[in-house]
Order: sequence, then C-alpha cells, then structure tokens
Amino acid sequence: MNSKILNPLFYFDHSLQLNLSDFKLENPVQSCIERMIKGPESEFNKNKLECFIIYAFEYAKIVFPDYYSKYSKHTYKNAAKFTILCIKTYLNLTYREICEVIELSTEIRRILKIQKVPHYSTLQKFFKKLATSYIHSLNEVILNKFVTKCEIIALDGSGFTNDYADKYYAIIRKKERKSYTKCHIAIDVDTRLILSVQAQRGPKHDASFTISCLHNIKQYKPHYIVADRAYDSENIRIVINEEINAFNIIPNKKRVKNGHLRKRSRYVFRKPIYSRRNNVESVFSVIKRIFSGINTSRDTNLSNKETKFKCLMYNIHRSIQLITR
Repeated sequence: MNSKILNPLFYFDHSLQLNLSDFKLENPVQSCIERMIKGPESEFNKNKLECFIIYAFEYAKIVFPDYYSKYSKHTYKNAAKFTILCIKTYLNLTYREICEVIELSTEIRRILKIQKVPHYSTLQKFFKKLATSYIHSLNEVILNKFVTKCEIIALDGSGFTNDYADKYYAIIRKKERKSYTKCHIAIDVDTRLILSVQAQRGPKHDASFTISCLHNIKQYKPHYIVADRAYDSENIRIVINEEINAFNIIPNKKRVKNGHLRKRSRYVFRKPIYSRRNNVESVFSVIKRIFSGINTSRDTNLSNKETKFKCLMYNIHRSIQLITR
C-alpha cells in the first residue's frame, strides 16, 4: 500500500530557516546547567559526590576547549581531566590513588564519558599546564549565575601549609619548611561565594593584597566592605570610599594619630554589620576541612595555583548547596 505524504506548497516556496536556538539548543552545556538549577530534586542530586562530579564536569565543558592541540592523541577531553582533578581534591587523594578509584568506578567513567583511566602522569602534566585564566573564567561562570549585586563583602587572608612530609622525618632530615602560601579572598556575605582570590608565597601581610582585590570586586557595587583590624589603613579607606563608593566597616588600631577617614570611622562603625565578618572565617574553615589546608605541590607557582584551585572547588561545592537548599 502506497502512502502519500501531503506537503503544502507554501512550505517549499517560503521555507523556514531554523537553527539550534529555535529548538532551545543554542548552547547545550548552558541549557544543561539551567535544567539542573531549575530541577534540583533530580535523581543524581541524592549522592553528594556524584552531584559534585556532574556539576564540575558541566562547568568545565563551558570554559575548556575539547583539546589544547589538534595534534594530540584526543584520548581524553580537557573537561574530563579537569573533573578528575576536582575529584582528587574533593577526596584528598594522590594522583595514583585517584586513578585506582576511577578504574573501579564504572559510574564515574560513565559520567565523564571515558572508556579507560588516564595515567597519573597525564593528570600531573595537565595540572602543570593548566592556566590560571581557566580557573578565573570558570569562577566567573559560577558567579554570573548566583551573584549580581552584593550588599556586604568581607575580606580576609589565611595560610596554606606547603609541607606534607611526616614531622619526625622532617626533623631528622632538617627539611622543616617555614614558608607557606598566603591566600587572600573576598566573599559575598549573603551567598558566601568567593568573588576574588589571590595567592602568593608567605609570609605576606593582608594589606598587600587589598588594593588589587578592591579593584576586582568593584563591579559588584557593594554597600559595605567588612575587614578586620589588619586592614586599618588610610589608603585602603580612600579606595573603598572614593572609588567603590562604599562604607568601610574596619575597626581602628590602637593609638590612631593620622588619617581623616581613620579617625572618622570610629564614629560610623556599625557593630551588627561587622559581626557578619565571621562568614569569611567560615569559608576558610570549609576549604581546609573538605579540600585540606595542606598543599602537596613543591613548586611555588604550582602551590599558588593549587590554592586557587581549592577556592574554585569550594565555589562549585557552594553553588550546589545554593541550588539544592
């Protein structure tokens, strides 16, 4: 039996030019993130680790190209290797241990769409070549979805240890490391997301990071900027009041003798707002508790990158909490 398919003539005379945007597929990765945000009660959100892996993988696909070079073997995509590094940091494992875990887990390989496990040296080389610009770009993707304008921004710094050897071994070998990585962050108090992160080899005073940090957070137009007594400086207050047009909630040091803004701050100091500064301490506590406060990288640049990487992992972890709460 011959079936006839009737096609009106005007479909041929005036054909419609359709593209992916007409089917809501303009950016499949972006639409996947939006679906996860709108439907947080889906099945994969029941397991925290699985949820973290999926979100990290989807975020990475937005920022990273599939491959750095067209001449590479194209065995593993950059998003998959980046997500494996995220799992390694989340579980506090070594490169060799994370490869063994992924080899046993068929579910993780299914999510990352890989058939075999990469060698641990492949992951080491990937982290070594990982540009910090990708870390900042991925952080911007998260912030654009959850932060538009901040009412209160809190500043603080903390140190990350660079020594992971046993203390007895370090004493007998006389290799006790006294240096550490100083990390400085600015957070949105309401969402507790990290807006800006800087890392240098310590010891380093908190005030040395402040001016560049304030320029980075200027776009969020905060109403209050909260910091502890270590940030009590006339130059810092000038940048906050004149460039950012915000109120500085910073307590004075003892024996303040000069500085118009420093002297005036004692009369406009608001203790209820300053009490919310403990949120930035909580952020450092979560980072060091979940992702460890000890850096395993020996090189200074890699240790700084590892510190920024842990702050990015915290933002991914926090974004999942904001969606599922």
